[in-house]
Amino acid sequence: MSLSEDTPAQERGPEPEPEAPPAPDFPPTPPAPGLPATPPTQDLPPTPPHPPRPRGRTTLLIAATLVLGVLAGGGVGYKIQHDREPTPLPPLTGPALAQPKGTGPDVPALPVAQDRNAVYDGDLLKLLVPTPKTKGTKELERGWQSLVEYADGYGRPDIAFTRLAQNDFRRMAGAGWTDARHDFSHVEVVQFRDEATLYTGRHLTEQVGAAGTNPHFAHNTPVPGTADGQAWGSGKPYESDGYLPQYRGIGFARVGNLFVEVVLDSEHPVKVKAVLSLIKRQLERL
Repeated sequence: MSLSEDTPAQERGPEPEPEAPPAPDFPPTPPAPGLPATPPTQDLPPTPPHPPRPRGRTTLLIAATLVLGVLAGGGVGYKIQHDREPTPLPPLTGPALAQPKGTGPDVPALPVAQDRNAVYDGDLLKLLVPTPKTKGTKELERGWQSLVEYADGYGRPDIAFTRLAQNDFRRMAGAGWTDARHDFSHVEVVQFRDEATLYTGRHLTEQVGAAGTNPHFAHNTPVPGTADGQAWGSGKPYESDGYLPQYRGIGFARVGNLFVEVVLDSEHPVKVKAVLSLIKRQLERL
């Protein structure tokens, strides 16, 4: 048995490639007749580098020429204009306007309803609602009150004084009277400057919030014609030893930087309609 028959096909190596026959030795090809033989290659010296070409000189020369040209042109134009005689302007055409003689007529003062400065800078005492002229009504007070007097009406006068002073309290006027039933009515108009901060609206919001949680006030209703005014009738009466129970109604509103407060005290329950009637009369004067 031969070797090829005993060896499995997958274990056989690759077939050997046949060797190329050796190239025959040919003699060198002689040069063609009439042509010289190629001389052997010689080592030539390296080519020296070219010197760098200067750049930018032409651009600078052009820019300098342009600048000099502009300066020279401007100087020549100024010289020509300076040496020229001034050209007079043509006269104005048209007739002269007639001027009125004397002072103009006085501008009539605006009514209080149209002049807001007459309210904000006017006399608050004149803007207070007048005391009713009904039988048995007696005026008890009417005049200015200081910041100390106004703050004294709060539960903590020291805190109220500091807060009002920090928020530019300006002035306050008030009036009060009693009627035939000995019911007491009081009206206050308080003004703030509202320059650094708009405090009048905030003061109203604080008073409305405090009254809304006070058990002595009830039956609140918005004040007609205002954005945030509120009025309350009486709720639980105030009681003190040796005195009859006292009922109180209260109302708040504002006009610009003027804060309005009305208070009605009575030995009988105070209806919210009575509070609304008084505060509406005061707002009409503002």
